[in-house]
Amino acid sequence: MVVSNVNEVYRVLECRPDSYQGWYYQANQLRERNLSQDALYSYERAIEYHPDDYFAWYYRGKVLEELERYAEAVASLQVACDIEKDNYWSWYDQGYIWQKKLENHVEAIKCFTKALNNKLQDYWATFRLGKSYYHHQKYLQALDYFQQALKIRHHDYWSYYWQGECQQKLKQWENAKKSYLQALTIKPNDYWTLHQIATIYQRQCLYRDAIIYYEKLQEVYEVEEEIIRQLTICYQILA
Repeated sequence: MVVSNVNEVYRVLECRPDSYQGWYYQANQLRERNLSQDALYSYERAIEYHPDDYFAWYYRGKVLEELERYAEAVASLQVACDIEKDNYWSWYDQGYIWQKKLENHVEAIKCFTKALNNKLQDYWATFRLGKSYYHHQKYLQALDYFQQALKIRHHDYWSYYWQGECQQKLKQWENAKKSYLQALTIKPNDYWTLHQIATIYQRQCLYRDAIIYYEKLQEVYEVEEEIIRQLTICYQILA
């Protein structure tokens, strides 16, 4: 840590970190001021006093995430999980990094499952389990979690959309259309939902219906050439 930054921290916060409480308090203040590197240093000093402190390890992981040091972040969060195995947040936040930053869906599934065990009926852990199972190409399991998410949030656009994605992968075309149409009632004129519905109708050789949704895309968005090409194909087939 740069010496001038250290001096600024001591001067502004007027604290004398010669104990766990001092370093931990200073770390929290630094984190709230988005001084992540300085906060990391202070959390590590706090951990030297109390190596088994859940919160110091947890927030150390959070500031490492802010610093984009993701492998170190999940390692720190795992220590927090080992200290408090029943704590929802350390499992969930670790799962989030595995999923969104490291794209390791096997590890993400493990963490979100633990989080859900610690907080039953949690929408976010349920939804993210669906996403990781989907990206892990386990479409039936993913579909089950998106359906569970919809039981928790009945009018959730994203759960309907990803339910439709799973149903497409499972070749459940009619069910997929129903899911996307439900998504459209929540988020009308959504580009990707309109696109998926048009694609399914075209796949089913229902070209008039496909045209309706391709044209809707053209009305609302400046579409790419591939959309125009597919619309032209539908017109040519009906000609």
